[in-house]
Amino acid sequence: MSAPDGAPDEFRTPRPIAGWRVVAIAFWLAVFAWGLGFYSLSLYVHHLGEGGWPTAMLSAATTGYFLLGAAAIGPVERAAARWGRRRVAIAGALLLAGGVAALPRAVHPVALALAYAAMAAGWAATSGTAITQVIGAWFDARRGLALNLALTGASASGFLVIPPMAWAVARWGAADGLAIVAAVLAAATVAGVAWNLPEPEPEPEPEPARRGAASGPSPEAGAAAARPGVAAAADGPLARTVALFAIGWLAQVAFLSQQMPLLVPKVGVASATAAVAATTAASLVGRLMLSVVIDRVDHRAATATSFLLQAAGMALLLASDAPAAVLAGCVLFGLSVGNVVMLPAIFAQREFAPERYGAVVARVWTVGQTLFALGPLGAGALLAAAGSPTPTIAACLAMQVAAAALCAGTRAAPRRA
Repeated sequence: MSAPDGAPDEFRTPRPIAGWRVVAIAFWLAVFAWGLGFYSLSLYVHHLGEGGWPTAMLSAATTGYFLLGAAAIGPVERAAARWGRRRVAIAGALLLAGGVAALPRAVHPVALALAYAAMAAGWAATSGTAITQVIGAWFDARRGLALNLALTGASASGFLVIPPMAWAVARWGAADGLAIVAAVLAAATVAGVAWNLPEPEPEPEPEPARRGAASGPSPEAGAAAARPGVAAAADGPLARTVALFAIGWLAQVAFLSQQMPLLVPKVGVASATAAVAATTAASLVGRLMLSVVIDRVDHRAATATSFLLQAAGMALLLASDAPAAVLAGCVLFGLSVGNVVMLPAIFAQREFAPERYGAVVARVWTVGQTLFALGPLGAGALLAAAGSPTPTIAACLAMQVAAAALCAGTRAAPRRA
């Protein structure tokens, strides 16, 4: 496993820790966050609905959860900068697990909202932005490989967390089953983060700054650095990067959140279930395939290809109701599901100055999650209004093509401090 262009291989030349150790804990963070905070959401809604909560309220709560999670990214990143990523990740794990355990015990809408709010803060502290920042702090030459391997945990959570959770709920009931699974996962995550997630050494202060030389940063530059999200929002290259992923993620979440209702009218329950499973399996395969080459290929071409593969999958679903065509369409779609979550960090690394990496990643995730939170609601409403899956699938296809087209725009030139 050699690094591109003779660059240092951070898996072989640790600084000062073994790269595999950082990737392993980041992988587990993804398993924990996506297992409790993403793939299980429909399970929570199902059991809460059985407990008497109105479906409309639960749908609104899920949308609110994603919106609160997006709003929490900025405060979480500021807390991590002040108190360290390790402490914030531990707090996030406890909040996410505690919220999950509290959900089936809520007896009042306020209690339900507070449980989802705790989950949202925990999700922000342990999922996409947090994992990307962990990898970014320790990897440069092999960042693409390290990040894709770490985020494979998100795909793996579908079969590492959901089946045990379903078994526990069937064995002990929703209240005790969810609490037990959440407690076990939180204990493993807290222990893993506390013992295996190192804090990177701070970068040495430049010599002119130590001497207070006139060539140091101006007051205006210092103010912008203190507000990286505000400074980063002002330029067009970042706006295009944010837009292409926000649009692509909206299409992806809209389809995935309604995949069964969209496919059952076409092929029936059994074939639709197989197609959902094939989508998840293809996501894992696609991540591993891109991991091998991402540090050597053009990131814009890889991103456009990912969205066009999803569009091709949607085109197959529009063209035919044959079970084989539906299965093939879902496999094409699934190959890119995990990769488009990882690629924003590669844009941030290759097209923006190093000191803007964190601000760019945080902005993409904040805007992207805010927009894709509306995906389940919009897709469900369109499906109900049309009475057919065709308009929803066509809308997803159009958004994926639009996201791919934005990849062809003027690329930002890396700006070095």
